[in-house]
Amino acid sequence: MLTINDLVWPMSLFLIVGILVWVYLWTYIDKKREKLVFKFADYTAVLTYYMEKSYDMIHKDRILIYSLEATKLPDKEFNVYSKEFIRLTVKLLGPVLTSEFVKFFGNEDTFTFFLAEHFSSKYEGDEIRKASIENLMQSDIEAPEELKGGTISTGLPGQP
Repeated sequence: MLTINDLVWPMSLFLIVGILVWVYLWTYIDKKREKLVFKFADYTAVLTYYMEKSYDMIHKDRILIYSLEATKLPDKEFNVYSKEFIRLTVKLLGPVLTSEFVKFFGNEDTFTFFLAEHFSSKYEGDEIRKASIENLMQSDIEAPEELKGGTISTGLPGQP
């Protein structure tokens, strides 16, 4: 007949093994977090490199014409290009780095929000568009030399 003392030994062993596995997994996860924190500069340098590369590709292919014309992207196109930027960045990062960054940011939504915010801030700081707007403003302000006080010659006989 089985007594309670016969069950205590296997249950204690099972409990001890369970606690050891839990401690091992916890330290493994904790070491992964520490690695992300200690290597933060390296991780952000890699992420920044790929985000810049993605933005340059999107800007050159899709947004540059708007920048040169000094016009703002329509909201619908901005959203499309923002999503395209996120997809391109994730594709350039690859599955391993993407999963690392998803772990670093906590979840995929936060990671994609960060990427979208980066795209938005890069677009807002578009130097080409700013320079084009300034050039347009300067050309609108400047009057032709003929109108600045000189006489306008029509070249017709009897006309000044």
